[in-house]
Amino acid sequence: MTDIPAEKENPAEKENPAEKENPAKTENPVEKENPAEKENPAEKENPAEKENPAESVTAPKEMQGAPEGQKAVEPSRVAVKTGIATRYWLELMPYPAGSERSLWLFVNDDWKHLDDPDPSTQVSVQDAFCRCSERLEVLVWYSEDVIKGLVVKTT
Repeated sequence: MTDIPAEKENPAEKENPAEKENPAKTENPVEKENPAEKENPAEKENPAEKENPAESVTAPKEMQGAPEGQKAVEPSRVAVKTGIATRYWLELMPYPAGSERSLWLFVNDDWKHLDDPDPSTQVSVQDAFCRCSERLEVLVWYSEDVIKGLVVKTT
């Protein structure tokens, strides 16, 4: 019989470094506290919403001390009428002095004006009356004597 020598350490049975605790599973100091995941103060409840929950969140609110140009505009109660312009008059110089230049159109037996018309509007209206009067007409929207809009269209 052969004596079996005392069991020596088997290198295969030594501690496997792969079996050690995975450093990825341990607490990562970078992940300890992510400030992006903290509670967002902007998402907290708005105390103004608690005061009147029936008030719409998207409804405009009047701001105290807001300039006049930024306050809510009340709808106009003046009717807007339409008509076809039959004559025109373009002020080349403002009259009276100090006022804005105006484009005047004769609509429904009365003169209506458009203050400070842009060059493309002037050219389009002129073409409708001078170059293509048999094919074009000027449709006007107005309130009292002020032109609110116009379209040069084919007849």
